[in-house]
Amino acid sequence: MIMNPEIIHIGRISKQFLYLKKLSEDRYGWFHEGSDARSPEVVGVNIEEAIRLAKQHWKKDSFYLLPCGYRFTLPERDEHGMNALFCQAVKSLHSINGIYYDEDLGHNCIVNQIPLETQALIRKYLKLCTL
Repeated sequence: MIMNPEIIHIGRISKQFLYLKKLSEDRYGWFHEGSDARSPEVVGVNIEEAIRLAKQHWKKDSFYLLPCGYRFTLPERDEHGMNALFCQAVKSLHSINGIYYDEDLGHNCIVNQIPLETQALIRKYLKLCTL
């Protein structure tokens, strides 16, 4: 198990944040904000399945994903872009010109239209990572 997993994405139920973290190569789990739990409440074998299972699990709690902007691949930019994950928005904001290399895609990418709420969380997250 990875000791300090990176936050992949963020979801919300009511006013509470939920964090999707990579547990191993084929396990992704959702954790409640501030919980000291060692085991996640919802687990999937990949990011897409973990998000789908979280939507099912917290459906009655009005679960939704934090909007993190739109990811475009470079040099041939997508016309519309795709919804970005929190970790992709972090990489884009943390680079000098917004362009970062996505190892999963094998392309340079950029995330545009990152909401202010997400930018504030990214600054908080980066501050915690540098402590």
